[in-house]
Order: sequence, then C-alpha cells, then structure tokens
Amino acid sequence: MNPITLQGLATGFIATSIAMGLPSLATLLLYAGHQIRNRLTAPTAEPNFGDNPDAILLMLKGMTQAIGLLGRAAGALGQMAMNLLAGVSVVAFVLAVALWFTGRGLQAEANWARISGFILLLLALLPSLLLALSFHSIGRLLMITLIVLCALGMHALWMGYTPQPQG
Repeated sequence: MNPITLQGLATGFIATSIAMGLPSLATLLLYAGHQIRNRLTAPTAEPNFGDNPDAILLMLKGMTQAIGLLGRAAGALGQMAMNLLAGVSVVAFVLAVALWFTGRGLQAEANWARISGFILLLLALLPSLLLALSFHSIGRLLMITLIVLCALGMHALWMGYTPQPQG
C-alpha cells in the first residue's frame, strides 16, 4: 500500500515550488538591484598626492594602492560569487515554476502533469542514487529516504492511471 497519493504528491510539488521559488526570486531581485547600483555609480577617483610628494606621501600612496588592489580583488571574488549564486537561482526558479505547474496539473488530473511529474521525480532520483553511494552515515540515510520518496511518488503517478479524454 502506497502512503503517497496523487493529491499528496501534487501538494508536495506545490510546497516544494514555494520553498524553492521564493528564496530564488529574492536572490534574483537582490542581484538585479546590485547590478543596477553598480551600473549607476561612478568609479572611484585615484588619490592625487601632488607632483613632488615627500617620503611620507609616497608611503601613503603605496599603502593606498595596496589596499585598493586588495579591495578590487575581494570585489572581483564577490562578483564571481554573486554571478554563480544568480545562475543557481535562475535554475532553481525555473525548476520551481515547473514544480508549481506540475502540482497544479496533478490536482486537475491532467495527463501532461503525470509525465512532467515523472520527469521531475526522475531528476531528483538519479542524483540521489549517486549521492547515496558517495555519502556516509546521515547523508546516506537522507539520500536513501529521498530515493524511497521518489520511488513511491512514481508509483503513485502511474498506479490507477486512467487516460483522460482529449478535449
């Protein structure tokens, strides 16, 4: 007896889409705001120490350039991290939209939603199988739990399937 029903699976898809979609959308909005702010701000001016600086000003100029170089390097690393996070957020948001529509389609008992749900469960199952072999202890237990849930979800999708008339 399968403890997962088709309506329960639909609710799970919708809840997962909300849990994935809201943080992804927030991250994308923050990234867009960050990019807009970067485009609108003027670049910082180089400090001017005069035509004939003395030794103390030359030391200050060297320290300023060294700190500026470290700041630019940290900024470049931060920008790469933001770009990577935005890319992951785009993928997660697209997946959340697919989960949302699949969940709504399963609630309406649409034929396409069964196929979409199977593909989405397969996308979760295959990496879980690989990670179950890679992890130890609690990580392996979590992956095996996810494998069992995906298998039960696939069983719920196709047990008692009756084709709906096209129209």
